[in-house]
Amino acid sequence: MQEQINMEKVNFQKMENDLLKQIMEVSKSMIETFKFRMIYGTKVSKEQNKNTLKDLKQFRSKNWDSKSNRSKAYKK
Repeated sequence: MQEQINMEKVNFQKMENDLLKQIMEVSKSMIETFKFRMIYGTKVSKEQNKNTLKDLKQFRSKNWDSKSNRSKAYKK
C-alpha cells in the first residue's frame, strides 16, 4: 500500500524554491568551470598544464585534513 504525503502549498513552494536555488548554483558553477577550462586551455602549454596538475596533486595531498568536510578543506 502506498503512502501519500500531504504537503501544504506554502511548504511545497518553499521546497521548490530551495531546490531551484540549488540547481541554479550548480549550473552557474558548471558554466564558470567550463569557461575557466576554455580560457586556461588557450593560455597554457601542455607542459605547463602537466606541471600544474602534478603540483596541485602534491598540494592537495599535503594539505588535506581528513577530519574536515570537503567545503572546509577547499576553504583551507
